[in-house]
Amino acid sequence: MCATKSVVWAVAGWMWLGAHRQWCSLAFAPVNRLGRARSYPILHATGQSTQESAIDTRYDSSTIDADAATPYQDDSQKAKEISYAAILRAIDKSHNEEANELCPYLATEHVAATHGLQDAAKNQDDATTKSYHSPAAPVLSEDAVNALRSSARYFFESQRESSNGAYGIERVDLDELLSTDNGADFGWRGEMNDALTQNIYPLVRAGWPHHDAFTPGHGSPVLTVTSASVFAGGGYPGAKVATTTFERDAGLFVVHIDLGNDDTESATGALYLESLADEESIVGPLSPGQVAVHRSTERTAAITVPSNFHALRQNDNRSAVDTLSRRNVLSAAESARQYCLRLVLTTKIDETPETNAVDIPEAPAEERSYRLRSYARFRDDRVRFLTLAGLLDVNDYENHLWLGFDYIARMGNPDYQNDVRQRLSDVNKAIFHLEKAANLCPSDARIHFQLATAIGSKMDCEKRLRAEPTNEVNGPAFPDEVAYQTKMAAALEASAHFESAAVRAGVSGTADLAICYHALAETRLKLELFDEALCVIDRWAECNSIRSALAIEDPNTMGKIPSYEWIQTPVDGSSGLARNVAVRTLGDVPLFDPDDVDLLRQAADKHFALAAGVQTSRYTMQYEGNSEVHLDDLCASDPHLRVRIDRILNEKVYPLVRTAFSEDEDLEEGGPPLGPLCVYDSIFVRYNGDVARAAGRIGASQPLHQDGGIYSVNVALNAHRDDDDNGFTGGGTFLEALTVGDGEHIQRPIAPGHAIVHKTTQRHAGAPTTSGIRDILVIFLTARRPLHVENDANTWNVERAMRLQSIAKEELSREKLLPSLQLARENDPVNSEVPYWLGVHLIQGDMSDPSDARWKEICRGVESLQASALLNPADARAHYHLGMGISTRHKYAMRTKRAHLLPPPKEAAESLVEAFETAIQLERKCERAGCQNEINCAAAYLALGDFMARLKSFDKAMPYLNQVETTIREAGDIGENWARNMLEEVDGMLAYCEKESAKKKETSFAQ
Repeated sequence: MCATKSVVWAVAGWMWLGAHRQWCSLAFAPVNRLGRARSYPILHATGQSTQESAIDTRYDSSTIDADAATPYQDDSQKAKEISYAAILRAIDKSHNEEANELCPYLATEHVAATHGLQDAAKNQDDATTKSYHSPAAPVLSEDAVNALRSSARYFFESQRESSNGAYGIERVDLDELLSTDNGADFGWRGEMNDALTQNIYPLVRAGWPHHDAFTPGHGSPVLTVTSASVFAGGGYPGAKVATTTFERDAGLFVVHIDLGNDDTESATGALYLESLADEESIVGPLSPGQVAVHRSTERTAAITVPSNFHALRQNDNRSAVDTLSRRNVLSAAESARQYCLRLVLTTKIDETPETNAVDIPEAPAEERSYRLRSYARFRDDRVRFLTLAGLLDVNDYENHLWLGFDYIARMGNPDYQNDVRQRLSDVNKAIFHLEKAANLCPSDARIHFQLATAIGSKMDCEKRLRAEPTNEVNGPAFPDEVAYQTKMAAALEASAHFESAAVRAGVSGTADLAICYHALAETRLKLELFDEALCVIDRWAECNSIRSALAIEDPNTMGKIPSYEWIQTPVDGSSGLARNVAVRTLGDVPLFDPDDVDLLRQAADKHFALAAGVQTSRYTMQYEGNSEVHLDDLCASDPHLRVRIDRILNEKVYPLVRTAFSEDEDLEEGGPPLGPLCVYDSIFVRYNGDVARAAGRIGASQPLHQDGGIYSVNVALNAHRDDDDNGFTGGGTFLEALTVGDGEHIQRPIAPGHAIVHKTTQRHAGAPTTSGIRDILVIFLTARRPLHVENDANTWNVERAMRLQSIAKEELSREKLLPSLQLARENDPVNSEVPYWLGVHLIQGDMSDPSDARWKEICRGVESLQASALLNPADARAHYHLGMGISTRHKYAMRTKRAHLLPPPKEAAESLVEAFETAIQLERKCERAGCQNEINCAAAYLALGDFMARLKSFDKAMPYLNQVETTIREAGDIGENWARNMLEEVDGMLAYCEKESAKKKETSFAQ
């Protein structure tokens, strides 16, 4: 499959930040989430994320608009001007109503109880205030915990019945439980109120005695509950670790009470706190009824962990992401459905006769700031409201994070794309706010990532500004790129550090961390810190090795390995050997049984029907007729399918791959990796030949490419027309290596459920499916890091080379690109793609530079292309560029008086002719299969003719030149400008060759 990046402005949770050339996951963008009080009975998983089943209406910006708007005189414009005072009045009103009305069934703090705590706190130092407080003694009895859990479980089960069995994270508010038969019969309400008044409220007062909300104003502020919800998560194959989403809440304080589970004592609840990432980020394990309290400004998630979690962590490699404790956390989440109760607390003014005279009590500054920021998100003029939010609460880092992010996003405004000074002004403001946010909250990975993005944008702006002809900026001609990149690297390293803590805990997926590692590796390479870049790339590869939730290799569950054979190239004439290309399964034991194939196709059919034609592809090319869905997404909504896939992987797929490639004598890199095999990604692909043909294509296909990971497993899911009258025509896997010789280079598994397996570095394509539907499942395999350090030989040399090559080609300047590609070649010396690109870029330098260094580059380029063609004799591109390189070397040597350093003319001519003719022959085969490389065969004939003419072999030159027009016409390019220019050049060369050939013959005749 083709890992081609499609540039889409906003799709599937990703955002392209315009001129920054920087992919940014929306999870790295600031996200506010409002606490809710009612009407949100269930959340369910859809793919990788948690999706709410109801819209959040607890806090609506229309409330502010209605209360605070002043219409213009021209009512037809329907415009509103909102004053700050009116906005704050509306916020205060909303807060007061919610504090008094949302959870009236739960006790409010007694005013008398606050006085002693306030007096005792006067001399307490704020520096001693902890991020959280979690007394060991439970605040709810076992009976109350069991009653709450049982009530919630019955409620969720009834909801699943009416929502097609949706699972994932589930939520129900306490008032809704009270209204059900199961919830009303239990006596947990009185015990909950006792816990609030006797334990929780005093704990909050004692823990944060100097909080601004406790400052007496018009009356005495007392604590109250504005949201009370039971959450449940986990307990099924592929379950997420988090029982609540990883985010901050509304209100002032959050109370987390563990409610245990019904399944096992080996799994228990805990709480992840982002601010503790540098210490022990997990609070727990918590016993049922135990409480943990923190401020709402904390980003947290309730999670499930093994009961012996801390003992497991003692054996962790803390520099790794894929740790033993993480693997056990994931297992614990699948083993038990964990429940917890979350209360959101705020303060209100106790309604005494003295306070009733107050019109609207002022909301706490923290609440004002939060609500104003949430309101600003929906407005074009949000900067002024975010600024006001920052003035209201100078310690809320998210105000600065949002401002910084907004200034970065404004740089993509097309209205001033060319106004570099305005863009520089915006990015300086972004850096100011993001640095402020980082100081206030150093543990938020999003802040550091956005800061790195802003620093990079500032560097680009200053380069553009200093390059302008009217430049009046003082200082050097260009900014100090090393200094900027060093700052970027530091910010990205901090982001990766804190994000990896969340990934290790199972709270976050790997997508954001992978983006961060990608950017960090690129920055290290730009700084020419190659060893450090390799370390980052290893962490990046490790990150991607754990992104799939599917089973990893377990040697104890091996089943019957299917029979297989090697698909080989024809015997090489010089070596007398055939090359192994791919493994094909044989016999009566397929990888996927018919029932498994049916189950998989039905799940995909359901997905495609729901998608209604919307393509969310990350791998397949966006061609008409191509559709895909990731296997992890299908398994997330179908636990039964997940169980079947895990069993197939461990019983058949992993043993087959390890056995076959351990026996492959062609593998110079030493066979499969030491770490357990795992799924890097897996995609169900549907090729619809009829749709493709209707769109004017020859069929539904994929171009030639290499895959990501280490091995590719291509499983057929339906039959070809040759085997079934209802099957598809065309299609199959085009294996480039088989174009050498006269064999069949399009291969298909022998039947549905069977597979073809090859290394990801084996160049291949999806041959056009010309009619009908062809369904396949492609599983990309990589390996986990070995748990034992003594066995930790580098697991990802293949991936190292691929990632180095990808970054070098797309992001690096030539002086950084060449050493990066050389480093890639050292890490995977058998991947022909690396020396190919190294050779191309070595030759594509400054041809006017007469230096010895430039001459050596050209010679190295030719040698690199020769090595690529030797590693993959079937790569038409390598032969084509080798021919071009030989021609370039000859021209450069003649122009710079280095002809004496060239090979003998006959040897050079033979090498050039062999390279170009091989390239043309291979490309013709690729074209007939519909899998061409798009190399310019006409240019190859032109280069052959030119070279022969320079050697004064005019009779040999003219036949090649005559092929140019024929080739252009066959390709249908005769009307192109480049083709007309080339033919004009050919006409001149032919005339010259004919003239010189005639002279040569006359001279020969005269002699």
